[in-house]
Amino acid sequence: MGNTLKLAEKEMRRYGFEAKLVIEKDLPAFELRKVNGQIIIAAPCEVELLYGVYDFAERFGGWNFFEVGVDRYDETRKMNDLPDGVLFPAKAPLLKRRGFIQEFPFDHETEQLFDWMAKNKLNYLLVWMKYYDKLAPELKEFAQLRGIEIESGHHNFDYWIPGKVYGKTNPEFFAEINGKRINPSGGDGLLLSEQLCTTNPALRREIVARMVEYCANHPEVKTISLIPNDGFGWCECENCSKFYDKNKMGDFYSVSEHVYKADVIYHDLLREVAAELQKVRPDIQLTFCAYINYCAPSPGFKLERGMAVHMATYWRCINHTLEDENCLINPHYARDIQAWCRAKNGGEVNVYEYFMGVNFYLSLPMLHFEEMFHEMELYSKWGVDGILTQFHVAHWSVYGVNYRLMAQAARGEDADASIKGFFVGLFGKDAASAEAFYREVKKLLLNAGLCHIPYPDSLLRRIKVDDCEKLFNTAQQLSSLAPQDKFRQDLVIWMEYLLRFKKFYDLNASGNASVSDVDELLNWIHRFRDSRVFVHSKYDTYFGRVKEVLAEKRQWLHFDLDWEDKYILRHRELL
Repeated sequence: MGNTLKLAEKEMRRYGFEAKLVIEKDLPAFELRKVNGQIIIAAPCEVELLYGVYDFAERFGGWNFFEVGVDRYDETRKMNDLPDGVLFPAKAPLLKRRGFIQEFPFDHETEQLFDWMAKNKLNYLLVWMKYYDKLAPELKEFAQLRGIEIESGHHNFDYWIPGKVYGKTNPEFFAEINGKRINPSGGDGLLLSEQLCTTNPALRREIVARMVEYCANHPEVKTISLIPNDGFGWCECENCSKFYDKNKMGDFYSVSEHVYKADVIYHDLLREVAAELQKVRPDIQLTFCAYINYCAPSPGFKLERGMAVHMATYWRCINHTLEDENCLINPHYARDIQAWCRAKNGGEVNVYEYFMGVNFYLSLPMLHFEEMFHEMELYSKWGVDGILTQFHVAHWSVYGVNYRLMAQAARGEDADASIKGFFVGLFGKDAASAEAFYREVKKLLLNAGLCHIPYPDSLLRRIKVDDCEKLFNTAQQLSSLAPQDKFRQDLVIWMEYLLRFKKFYDLNASGNASVSDVDELLNWIHRFRDSRVFVHSKYDTYFGRVKEVLAEKRQWLHFDLDWEDKYILRHRELL
């Protein structure tokens, strides 16, 4: 008996039922049955048996696993008289890779997160290498027992070739801009727009050597990445410049028309590094990112065996599904994803999503219900292998519904049953009232305009204070029906925040906002550190920049990056 099977048996007892656990290798996934009065959970492997235990506990046992670290139990939802026969048939997942992208260090909630992922049948976590290196061995084992693969990767040019080391020994490894090699800053920041001289043969050999060494030192890691530091700033030396057509700029939809495309030069690097790594470590998968000015496959580029692309739908519209031709943004991403699927030659395609908005959408509303299931079916049809989304535990009361439904949709669950299960599992007899509240929040988004890109200006510019007040009142009414329910309390905080942020936005639009107004809003937000509404560090960073802008009596649009602000002004005109 393997350790995951032992865990499945332990969890079965924990959630109060008995079943026979059976390995049947020809099944595509777990199956729930009752035969001669006995519950049987059959599955092709131990991880699927574990999934079956959790599924039975939720589907028939009265449990709900919506929240990280919180198991809800409702005796009235427990089904005791189940009929003989197949209770839930085995069904292959729509997407084989389902998971999260973690852009923050592991912490005291990591074990609870891994537990939640298994309960919701997620099996993948992409994390920055600098954070993976600090993950305790017992937590690695905790994840492995639950079938969770952890990719050590993300933006990592500086991890493979750290500027604080190679900047002194090999300055020629770094990008040349305006005729001069950059002086890499090093450190733990994002290193925005600090790239490498990617055509340098010695650099490429060093990256491969570092990868081989890393995998030897971390034998549990089977997937690593080669992803540029975030931003732009590609090398312009004589050799690198041969890979650019400086008249061929990036695209409006991918927020990169102000820079020239870097797909050819990036993919040339990937082609050689992946091939050399495969010669030494054919068991290692190398991932890379399709993003901003390198979204689509360059001419002739193929996803070979051992390669996987994370296709990022950055600044996508959340008011349309991805393929909707009525949208000015999303169909471009749909075509890119399909192009990557056509480029597969043994490799794989994952969609990198932002079901929390990008980092500075700041807990403003984003809800995906039926469209979540629609898009997962599309991805499966196109040949996509996986779906990953950025997330935070700290804002779970805001975006947890997206994470939950993503997990169910990617497994191929029924949309209506999953959505109904969300409301009934969290709100019980008040499910209808809760759904009415959420549908009104969704209506607010859809009424904001044809397209909505998830940054604050896009929403707050186009909604009314009265709409926010109505939602705040509705959230209070829903909470009053179960005043001890912390999740409902969070919904009240969420809607009051929307109202307060909208009022601040209008004050700024009128030219009357001050630094003290920012402090007042920020202090109110920080009153709720025990809620799961706010990622507080993001607010300090964002509103710290807002205060700088207001103190200098300049226009605040977003995060005071010139190129971002220009896109926002274009969006105002076009969307």
